[in-house]
Amino acid sequence: MKIFFPSPRRKPGSSLGQTPLDSGLRHAGMTTRVVCLITALCFLLSDFSLAAPPPLPTFPPLTFHPPRPERVVLPNGLVVFLLEDHELPLFRVQVLVRAGSQDDPAGRTGLGSIFGPAMTQGGSARYSPEQILRVLDTTGGGLAFSVGTEETAGSLSGRSADFDTLFSLFTDLLLFPQFRNDFVKLEKDKVQEDLRRMNDEPSDIARREFRKAVYGKTHPYARTPDPQTIDRIRRKDLLEMHRLYFKPNAAMLAVSGDFKSAEVKRKIAEALGPWASGVVTHPPVPPVVPTAAGALYYVQRPLDQSQIRIGHTGFARHDPDHFAWEIFNELWGGSATSRLFRIVRTEKGLAYAVASVFTEPKDLGMIVAVSQTRGPETPLAIQSILEINRAVREAPFSEEEVRAAREAIQNRFIENFTSSEQIAGERMSLEFQGFPSGYLDTYTENIGRVRLADLKRAARKHLHPDRSVILVVGDLSTFNKPLSTIGRPQEIRPPDYRLEAQRP
Repeated sequence: MKIFFPSPRRKPGSSLGQTPLDSGLRHAGMTTRVVCLITALCFLLSDFSLAAPPPLPTFPPLTFHPPRPERVVLPNGLVVFLLEDHELPLFRVQVLVRAGSQDDPAGRTGLGSIFGPAMTQGGSARYSPEQILRVLDTTGGGLAFSVGTEETAGSLSGRSADFDTLFSLFTDLLLFPQFRNDFVKLEKDKVQEDLRRMNDEPSDIARREFRKAVYGKTHPYARTPDPQTIDRIRRKDLLEMHRLYFKPNAAMLAVSGDFKSAEVKRKIAEALGPWASGVVTHPPVPPVVPTAAGALYYVQRPLDQSQIRIGHTGFARHDPDHFAWEIFNELWGGSATSRLFRIVRTEKGLAYAVASVFTEPKDLGMIVAVSQTRGPETPLAIQSILEINRAVREAPFSEEEVRAAREAIQNRFIENFTSSEQIAGERMSLEFQGFPSGYLDTYTENIGRVRLADLKRAARKHLHPDRSVILVVGDLSTFNKPLSTIGRPQEIRPPDYRLEAQRP
């Protein structure tokens, strides 16, 4: 077969003469084109087929067993965890005490929010507030106490060379806090200012008012302080909280980092061994009433975007469906490939953010779909979420989706244990909450045992879209449909303490 090439055309005005270089370049270009054409013809005329890719390698199921800290119990009942890590010359101390905001006495809601900061800065038997600051400044150490719903948490960090100095300060604050009046007043003023600003963020309004709608305004899981309850708090209330609940037999301590266990055990025994144990009695917490019927609430705010919460009471800590629900939540709204995210956000474009979350306190927690959307699209976003919630109650997931969700959760599990501080703290926290000692060691195996049938059973038992409490924070005047197309809307008007502060 003959192949013909057209002669190259001269550009108008170009010289008729050629140099040897011009001729060489022209012949080189023609040779390249001949080779390319011959290669193309061979490809077209040959019996060519792509080879099948090799099969992907298979891997055994992921198993991961975090290191076990040494566990010691002092004669007074204090449980201590010790985990050495000599990679860096640093240490971390963490403590948990069974004293939380759910223990706030009647008429003094908000005591816990003052207790933690005032304990951190208000001085101890051997250290004035000024001395505390001086020690932390000279050593570069960090120290803090804070109060959660069920517990008070304390933490201390610093260089290993400063362990004795910082641990002496920490244990003196733990056993003998003084809560100096000037620091109590300072913390009360801060909380009062927080109350005046509590409606600044729409997400804060949604979170707070949704909890009240689910649990009731006075339940310890949802109640909030007001200026009057904060005003009533005195130094004696903080001292009484410490006297009632701070006992070694109601506390746990974890030490991690660069140290020698034998030496640190001796120092802990010297500092905390004399801490007297005793009976600890907490005020009763009213049982959570399960959500029995749906309701629709709104908080009117002049906003371009709306905050949406849709959910109800769920299950408590230690529920046998915990592992199944972790995988169900991953597929429902816990990841970028979940039903809520893929349909509401990606396909329909109805939300800036959408997800599902669940909580597991000692009593019933919450199961919630959370979303942020444009104001006009709010009713459509709510309807879309409700439709998905009804559909996923039958767990319409494929076996491949369930497998991928299991592996994603197992792989993320390892990320919780990248430091000795995380490992020791997690071991302590789980025992503090009553989990079995082998919980972490069998976690990936328990996730791996979950099957599609478990998701169907858990979803039918715990997810109840028709009983959902719906809360919207946004501007109803911008909605492209009235909320009445969804249900009977009831307005919530959060108190505005800025107005109260301006009254004479």
